[in-house]
Amino acid sequence: MSMKWNAEPHRRGNGQQEIQVSILVKEMQVTFASDSETWINQFKDRLRAIPRKNCFSAEFGYTASAIDLRTLEVWKVKANGDNNYKMFTVTLIGKNDSDRL
Repeated sequence: MSMKWNAEPHRRGNGQQEIQVSILVKEMQVTFASDSETWINQFKDRLRAIPRKNCFSAEFGYTASAIDLRTLEVWKVKANGDNNYKMFTVTLIGKNDSDRL
C-alpha cells in the first residue's frame, strides 16, 4: 500500500545535483515506505542513481536521518561528513502519533 509523506523544504542550492536530490525527495512523497527507516533506505538506494558532479557522488553529499518512526530530515553534507544544512523535513501523513519513539 502506498504511503503519503509531506516534504517541508528548508533550503536548496542551485547546483544540478542538489536540484536532482530535491526532485527525488518530492517524488518520494508517495512511496511504499511505512516508516522513516524504510524511507531512508529507499532514499539511499535512489540517491546512487544520481550522476556524479565533478568528483562528488550524491550518495556521499546528502544524508537522511530519522527523528522518529514517522519523521526524518534530509541534509546536505560537507566533504568531511558533517551536516551542512537541512534541506527537508519529511513526515508521514495520517499515521497515528502513538508510533513516535
